[in-house]
Amino acid sequence: MTSPETPERVAFDSEALPPDERMDRYRALYAIGADVTQVGPNPRATFEAWRLDRALLYNRRLNDISHSRSEQRVGHDGFTHWTVTLVFEGLLQVDFGDGMQDIRAGEIVLIDVSRATRNMMRDARIATLAIAQDRIEETVGPIGALHGRVLAADHCRLYADFVRSLLSNLPTMKTSSLPAATSALCTLLKVALEAYGLHDAVVEGSRDGRRLGQLRTLVDGRLGDPTFDPETAIAESGVSRATLYRMLRPQRGLAAFILARRLEHVRRALSNAAERRSFADIALDAGLVTESHASRAFLARYGLRPGGYRAAIATAIAETDPIQQMRLWQQELR
Repeated sequence: MTSPETPERVAFDSEALPPDERMDRYRALYAIGADVTQVGPNPRATFEAWRLDRALLYNRRLNDISHSRSEQRVGHDGFTHWTVTLVFEGLLQVDFGDGMQDIRAGEIVLIDVSRATRNMMRDARIATLAIAQDRIEETVGPIGALHGRVLAADHCRLYADFVRSLLSNLPTMKTSSLPAATSALCTLLKVALEAYGLHDAVVEGSRDGRRLGQLRTLVDGRLGDPTFDPETAIAESGVSRATLYRMLRPQRGLAAFILARRLEHVRRALSNAAERRSFADIALDAGLVTESHASRAFLARYGLRPGGYRAAIATAIAETDPIQQMRLWQQELR
């Protein structure tokens, strides 16, 4: 098991398992996010996943395997995060609804996982950043129009070089460095988008991203104040009501944004094995005065009651259960 001072990691290698167990075990790992299908005679799957800051970074080698997210699955799981997939080697094919599109070595494809997609891998080595939408929008700005965008290799070299370096250095990094590493990934994606020719849109979006980051800092600094509400946020942010509500439309408005920040504070505390306070005390520290309301809101956002979440974290740490770890990590991307 990794030390709490180093990034958390989950690894899988189908070749290390008996042949009749390989696909079933791989499907179980991905069951929370995608349906897995064998699409050729030689399915192979090797990956490691690293937990960053409201983001996961996957380093994968895949062959003759397909992942799909149907409309039914998308509607059921309620995921809202994005993936940024860089192809190092081989071929990745993605279907956004109008047939398979080839993504080749050096290229990047951006995907909104709240939309149905399907992919196939042929001798592919790929690095996928799965990241909460608001986390990436702090740097890039609103990204809703970028679903399915493919960036050419010439535009992605800085991002690709950093991803290679990050993957090689993650085993010896400190967890305290992960927010900066995640921000660097977002910044270099922004550079790639500008090189692609989206300079004006990225610059305009970045203004909103900076405003969103400033709003997050303001809200996080006032979490312990239960009287802090949307009207106070508008007055103290210096941003017009219309601009704030336009920026926060993907987060379902300012009140929902503030509640999400309060719940994220609670989730982080419950994830800390050294945290001994009761849920009620943690919720109060986040400005959630009523324990019952806080518990219902936590369940709605993360899919588990606070006590169940804390127990699941403890179980995953104690037993190093990769499936449970992956499920919990995915909840952080909401």
